[in-house]
Amino acid sequence: LSFAFGPTLPRLRAAMASQVSSQVDLDQQLKYLQDAKRKVKEQGFYMKRSMDSSDLKGALNHASDLLRELRTSLLTPKNYYDLFMSVSDELHHLDDFFLQLTKEGTHKASELYEQVQACGDVLPRLYLLITAGATYIESRQAPAKDILNDLVEMTKGVQHPMRGLFLRNYLAQACKDKLPDTGSKFEGRAGGDVSHAVDFILRNFSETNRLWVRMQNQGPTKEKKRREKERQDLRILVGTNLVRLSQLEGVDVERYKTAVLPRLLEQVVNCKDAIAQPYLLDCIIQVFPDEFHLATLDAFLAVCTQLKEKVNVRLILESMMKRLASGARDATEAGSEDDYKTPPHAFEAFNACANKLLENQGDKGKSVDLAELLRLQAALLDFAVECYPGRLDYVNHCFATCAAVLRANDQKKSGMSSHSGSSEGGKGEQQQRATLDEDEAEQLERVLALPLAPAVAPTVGLRGVLELSLFADLVDYLPWRRRKYVSLCVVKAVLGAGESLDSVDKVEKLFSMIAPLVKDQQEEQKNVRESADASSKSSAESKAEDEAEQLLVAKLTHLFKHSDVDTQFKILGAARRHLGQGGLGRVRYTLVPLVFRALDLARKIRAVERTVAAQQAKKAAATKKKTIATKKDVEGDEGEPKKEEDAAAEEAEEEGSTNGTKKKAEEEDDEEAAAEEEEVVSPPQYSSRKVFQFVHEIVTAMAGSFPSLSLNLFLQCAQEADRSGFKAIAYEFVSQAFIIYEDELPDSKAQLKALHLMVGCLLLSANFDETDYDALVTKTTQYAAKLLKKPDQCRMVATCSHLFWPFVTSADGTAPATKAQGGSGYRDARRVLECLQRSLKIADASMNNASAPYGLFVEILDHYLVHYEKKTPTITPKYIAGLVALINEHVENMDAGDARTALQAHYHNTLNRIKSQNIIDN
Repeated sequence: LSFAFGPTLPRLRAAMASQVSSQVDLDQQLKYLQDAKRKVKEQGFYMKRSMDSSDLKGALNHASDLLRELRTSLLTPKNYYDLFMSVSDELHHLDDFFLQLTKEGTHKASELYEQVQACGDVLPRLYLLITAGATYIESRQAPAKDILNDLVEMTKGVQHPMRGLFLRNYLAQACKDKLPDTGSKFEGRAGGDVSHAVDFILRNFSETNRLWVRMQNQGPTKEKKRREKERQDLRILVGTNLVRLSQLEGVDVERYKTAVLPRLLEQVVNCKDAIAQPYLLDCIIQVFPDEFHLATLDAFLAVCTQLKEKVNVRLILESMMKRLASGARDATEAGSEDDYKTPPHAFEAFNACANKLLENQGDKGKSVDLAELLRLQAALLDFAVECYPGRLDYVNHCFATCAAVLRANDQKKSGMSSHSGSSEGGKGEQQQRATLDEDEAEQLERVLALPLAPAVAPTVGLRGVLELSLFADLVDYLPWRRRKYVSLCVVKAVLGAGESLDSVDKVEKLFSMIAPLVKDQQEEQKNVRESADASSKSSAESKAEDEAEQLLVAKLTHLFKHSDVDTQFKILGAARRHLGQGGLGRVRYTLVPLVFRALDLARKIRAVERTVAAQQAKKAAATKKKTIATKKDVEGDEGEPKKEEDAAAEEAEEEGSTNGTKKKAEEEDDEEAAAEEEEVVSPPQYSSRKVFQFVHEIVTAMAGSFPSLSLNLFLQCAQEADRSGFKAIAYEFVSQAFIIYEDELPDSKAQLKALHLMVGCLLLSANFDETDYDALVTKTTQYAAKLLKKPDQCRMVATCSHLFWPFVTSADGTAPATKAQGGSGYRDARRVLECLQRSLKIADASMNNASAPYGLFVEILDHYLVHYEKKTPTITPKYIAGLVALINEHVENMDAGDARTALQAHYHNTLNRIKSQNIIDN
């Protein structure tokens, strides 16, 4: 065995012995505790029996006996606390007994106070003294300040750390409502004031803290961990004093600043204990109000630089900043932010304290962990955004500090790698960024996400988000997964702000900040991400997450707004350059809203172009009118010389018509002035044709990967081009949709859906030439006739019949509407009848199937009826009557069931419509 384990054998034996010893100690602890509690209960019973018989001496003797159990040193702090609580419960009965004696007048409080001091053992005597002292103060037969001073001095007689801690805790609990606080019945000229109450609590706190710290150095070194754990269990006994101090009514900001905090901080610094210092400072932070901290922030931070080296000061600073930030947040939510004013220098004070700590570490030759530095900056940033909303200089300062420490970390690691490896590559080689571990990356992500939080972003605004300096540089340090999260925070912040992205510069800045959401990651990072995703998420979850992210990015396109159409087009162009790099998984979500934004822009530009054309036409007409008038005047001046009598007559006539001419001239001048005052609209730099070309390029690029989506977009673009009056462009868009249908849509369901879209697009068009329109509707009908399933063929061919007699008609309904009236000007009644008859043949051929689609005939009848009401010449009542007879025959042959019931209901409604129109007699 010794050969197998070698030098580890003694360690194994020691570990086994330690485990056995721990089990024995645990069993012994329970036995000691049970025996002690049994004796306390027993003596408590006898004590209460003596009290019932008014035997003071016997009650004190039994009380002394049960208090002697607290002299033990065999119990752990946890078990000793259990025993202490049992003793305290018994002492409450003794306290009530003392009060009863003083009220009855059988014993004076001073006599009780002297009599309990006759107990021979120190610890029981002090417990009894405290109990009698509380009664003495309650009776007000002596000044409260004198008794409190006597008690706090007497308790110094117990210097055993654990026993002394519990004794002083009992003192604090017994006298907590006996202090001469402001407004208390014990306050007065003789009883003392709040200063005596403060002095009592601080003296008790100081002694308690000394005992608590002394526990660290008692016992062998090997039990250090155990002692530290015991101290952590007992720390609440120290903090209770601070809680009571904060509850004093007479302690205001001024007294706290001058009399309380200096003594507390002095105790913190002088104890020089790595466990006590952070705990006491955290107690000070938590128990006292925010206004106290705001008034004494400089003094508090000055102490933070004087703590032990092992104390994590970052946690203390973070706790204070969180407390102040929480107060500012609560004040804002309550609408009382005017009453809660953070000092303007608070951020600078925290920052200076942090820098001082780093300098101290540097002077001692110690380096601070990078994660700790980032945590400190995250705490500073959280404090800044909560207490100083809108102060971007503080945010950028924290970003700059993070960038500096990260660059220092890069230099440190690159220096280590250059010493361990070869020095090839020269000085011009670009410095590699060090990879952050998980903790460091998490803290940097927190720093970047803090100013983008939903509660903070509205105060920062869009301008503030885009002006975050060094944001992109810091994001580059993160792994790709965390970059995406931070980018998502940016998107949510911009959407939450709701402000327009009204310049190309803003769009460029935004997309540089959210690059991980709009482009694929680098190839060397791809494998890392794929392996991480495979281990953490299923493909379905990852796909749903990616889809949600891209939908948020797509919402950004609705913020690309500007009143100037040329600037708007430049903004859309910049967005397209970035979104087009997203790959197939992204462009299907992000480019679609961009297409619709471009179509909206084309509509606006077209309106401007029409306004410009109208102004130019008006100006040309005015110029032409003026030219004609000038020409007439010139021709009159160059005529033959007039005779004297004719000249005199004309002169008289001119004098008679002077007023009329003058009036006419004034009217012409007014018209010219009005024309000049009319706002002149300058033609846009980018025409609507350019925008349609822009959209055409986007949709064409998507056509190969997303045929159904691209076909729909082409048809949407065709409708907008048709409304704008560009029939050639509209024809091109429809042609591209047809090409996609022929080459990219093999699925019958997709074809059927696409045909419905095509029919709808063509029915809404109004500017095609008749030749072009005829070619398009003929091609659409051919596609319908070639569908895979017969029922689909039948329905689609019947639907296509409306393309040859569009819905939009003139006012009297007898002729197709003109283009000015919103119609295409095209009608062909013969082709309508051909389509309907073709659909009947297809339906008849489908009757040979096992499940005969009888409902097709009723649907065709509906189409006949619609055409008849539209007054299509070729659709006469005889066709409708014949089709009704055919349907009656088929309905009679149908089997009973739900299908027949539904068909009969449909058919019955159609027959009612026919009867209401008096189309056929029966």
